[in-house]
Amino acid sequence: MEECLTMKESLDDALNSAGIGFVMGAIAGSPFHFFKSLCISPTHITTACHAVRLNAPRVGGKVAAWSALCSVSYDALCSVRQKNDSWNGIFAPAISSGLLSLCHRNLKASACFTMFGALMGTVSEVGSIMERKFSADRALKKLRKANGERQYPKMQ
Repeated sequence: MEECLTMKESLDDALNSAGIGFVMGAIAGSPFHFFKSLCISPTHITTACHAVRLNAPRVGGKVAAWSALCSVSYDALCSVRQKNDSWNGIFAPAISSGLLSLCHRNLKASACFTMFGALMGTVSEVGSIMERKFSADRALKKLRKANGERQYPKMQ
């Protein structure tokens, strides 16, 4: 694992994550609000475009806030725990989801979003573990191919 980030790098990472989150939220929110408005009023495409102009930046801002808070909580966990392991990646989305849902002062929703964040972090970390395993298998296969070994052992 790589080292923990410094304060300046952490702030740059949070700003970068917020920008990426805004773009992802705006791109994902645009077709959703377009088709939702089009279903309500199928003959008015201008109304659907107006709904996209109104709602896509709002969705993008919400995703940007979650992304920035997730990045900051990941870096804070790394700094507090003094190690950069996969638990930080699991707890960071849970912490950020829980904190953002606490703004609405609904504890049941906060617990739900915290579990969602933990599930999302777990899926993300399992994906990265599988990616490392499969890349190691590919590297081993290339090494065997370079050395002239057979791919599969002979059956006896």
